[in-house]
Amino acid sequence: MNEIARHFSPGTVITASSTAATTAGMFPFGRFGGACVMIGNTNSCTQIDWYGTVSPDVTPQPIYSDGAAVTTAVTVGVHPVPDACFAVNFVVPVVTGGTTCAMTVMAKG
Repeated sequence: MNEIARHFSPGTVITASSTAATTAGMFPFGRFGGACVMIGNTNSCTQIDWYGTVSPDVTPQPIYSDGAAVTTAVTVGVHPVPDACFAVNFVVPVVTGGTTCAMTVMAKG
């Protein structure tokens, strides 16, 4: 088990950035049955583009569903991690419209 997965617990605050090249916002998702992210301040971010990877050592790639990139509008509140992210080992929310956005990951199952 890698360090990110070993030390991750639901309720962890991550900082999503405007690039998938950093692991700052990465969280393990493959072992969970579902998750939400809670955003308390948008920091001018307007959208989450969802990326994923098999391992923290592999560069995350965009997640697609029906040929379109999977995205979520950013507002203050709780947002479910999209169904298209299920079974992706590690998920990386990448924000647009701003440079970083703190969010609390709540995962179950």
